[in-house]
Amino acid sequence: MSGGRSPGANAAPMAPAPPVLSCRGLTKRFGGPEGGVLANDGVDLDLFAGRVHALLGENGAGKSTLMSMLSGAFRPDAGALLLRGEPLVLRSPAAAMRAGIGMVHQRFALVEALTGAENLALAAGGAPSPRAAAELAEAFGLLLDPKRRVSELSMGERQRLEILKLLACDARILILDEPTSVLAPAEISGLYGTLRRLADQGRAVVLVTHKLPEIADVADEVSVLRRGRMLARNMPRSQGLPTGWDLAGLSRLMVGRELPGASSGRQRRPGASARETVLRVRGLCGQGQPPAFADVHFEVARGEVLAVVGVAGNGQEALAAVLGGTKRPARGTATVLGREADQALVAYVPEDRHGTATVPGMTLAENLLLSTTGSRGAYLQGGAGSRAARAAIAALGVVASGPQALARDLSGGNLQKFILARELSKSAPLLVVEQPTQGLDVLAVSEVHAAIRRAAEESAVVLVTGDPAEALALAGRVAVLFRGRVAGVVDPGEAGAFARVGRLMAGLSDPAAEGPAGPVGVPGGKPGAGGRP
Repeated sequence: MSGGRSPGANAAPMAPAPPVLSCRGLTKRFGGPEGGVLANDGVDLDLFAGRVHALLGENGAGKSTLMSMLSGAFRPDAGALLLRGEPLVLRSPAAAMRAGIGMVHQRFALVEALTGAENLALAAGGAPSPRAAAELAEAFGLLLDPKRRVSELSMGERQRLEILKLLACDARILILDEPTSVLAPAEISGLYGTLRRLADQGRAVVLVTHKLPEIADVADEVSVLRRGRMLARNMPRSQGLPTGWDLAGLSRLMVGRELPGASSGRQRRPGASARETVLRVRGLCGQGQPPAFADVHFEVARGEVLAVVGVAGNGQEALAAVLGGTKRPARGTATVLGREADQALVAYVPEDRHGTATVPGMTLAENLLLSTTGSRGAYLQGGAGSRAARAAIAALGVVASGPQALARDLSGGNLQKFILARELSKSAPLLVVEQPTQGLDVLAVSEVHAAIRRAAEESAVVLVTGDPAEALALAGRVAVLFRGRVAGVVDPGEAGAFARVGRLMAGLSDPAAEGPAGPVGVPGGKPGAGGRP
């Protein structure tokens, strides 16, 4: 983000100001004093007014637990909080808000049927006032129409509304948990501009993220958690490094070792006659009025990755469910090797790990059998399920106590790896994988990416993601979905591919498009309007 940092933001002050919020020896254990999980182990941290603080750590490192204690959702088992040097005891998020501490979670807490102004009134009290809401938004440079219902807002607008809720309550310490996971590139740049302005106005901002390259744009200091312990605290930006940070060193701190090397070069699209076509999609239209997606055409060959990219809410979730065989389209066809796509032909990794993909209260062995044999088989093939689950655990290095571990007891990254390993064990001709690395740490991301690349050696892969960098790194072609239609298809090897994907995701005009195109991967396909692939 160019121009986002204020002049002199990195200059060392003559006399260091005291921290606005500190934690000393914060400890939190789940599952009882004798066992369970030690989520935070004697953690120290200082937050300063006027600084953006990035908190890094792999999945299960304790980031969310620590921030939940700072924002009043959890009470520590040991340790203390200090607000401007005075002891602070928080018994609820409301108490934290009264102390000026607020948190924006990954899942927004908004009432979709109400307007932005009405949601602000719910948070801050008083009667809804669109004029006051508009003045608040303008004062902080957060563009928003407070008269529109939340259901009509983009993900970026909803996030701005969440930040405005905290500012309406006069929050001086703002915590944002993985805030870029639902945003288009242009919206990410705008968010970082907002965070910089808020810090420059004297607020303390905490950015919880697993995306290391992003901290170079906005962070003033960094702390790293690993396995519940603070390994590096309040590390300042370095003037001697081009990005301000030793990103490779931070990665090693986060995961405790070097990351597996990525494969060289992007995924190549096979020639038209080199490999057989596995998936054919023709005129696919989703259910509902208006449908979540419409008029979708493409083909994917064995040995190929096609990425479908879009900001959350643009129809990719419904499209993935149809391709995965869990929902039926209203019109059109999706065939795998000439047959209607269903769960026997498709390995499907849905976005919702704890609902659609698994039953949290069941064991890994039972979850595996539910996916591969149906509910009756889960109880008739217990021994086979345990053996298969053990193989899946070993295949992707899942950290779990064994096949009898409950799905809900795994960290997000380990559960995602188990789900992917389970689906890959089917050896299906088509793999549909949705948001495979959302919320994962850098080590889990590298392992999941490596597994997808291996799967693409034998199967056709459809990767549904909101991360354009991920799509461009893994896919041979990137189809961008905007408001349920394919806005354009980008070759990752072309100049300016990332910028073009970002414009398409935001619904902006596509200067690279020279005219209507036929179906993706179908030379000479029937032309369509608006850059239909």
